[in-house]
Amino acid sequence: MNRLEGRMLIMLKNLQGNNTPKEYTLSGLNLGPARCRILASNVAFNSTLTSLHLARKGIDDAEGVELAKMLINNKVLRKLELEGNKLGPKSIEAFGMALKKNTTLRVLDLESNDIYKDKDAPFEPDSKRSANPKLFFFIDSMQKNRTLLSLNMANCQMDDRCGQKWV
Repeated sequence: MNRLEGRMLIMLKNLQGNNTPKEYTLSGLNLGPARCRILASNVAFNSTLTSLHLARKGIDDAEGVELAKMLINNKVLRKLELEGNKLGPKSIEAFGMALKKNTTLRVLDLESNDIYKDKDAPFEPDSKRSANPKLFFFIDSMQKNRTLLSLNMANCQMDDRCGQKWV
């Protein structure tokens, strides 16, 4: 077992035993699909971790869904940073559903993810991109959320329709 695998094992044991520091940053740790799902399932029921930094970890849309689902059960996480990953429309829809139920998350960073484009949505002739009803669902969900204080969605290639949806 190399040193990075040892770090992941220690972190998982600490999550399971509710013996974590308040903040984890996974820099230098390879986080593939399986590890991401294992991490999400352990964070979901942890009661000591308040901040999780997963920026630029190559997390794709399916793993983003798992990270969103963990927020349904987690009652202590206050900050989740997912900047610069590969999250897409499935993730943003899952975050919308999760944040309808989660009342503890205060900061969500989704910067530089391609959450706008939805390959399955119908093409609109007056637009160069496909409409994303999943993003619009997320925006509607956020209008009902009263606990999130900071939402960073910069550089997500959204257009005026998204901005109009917020008002």
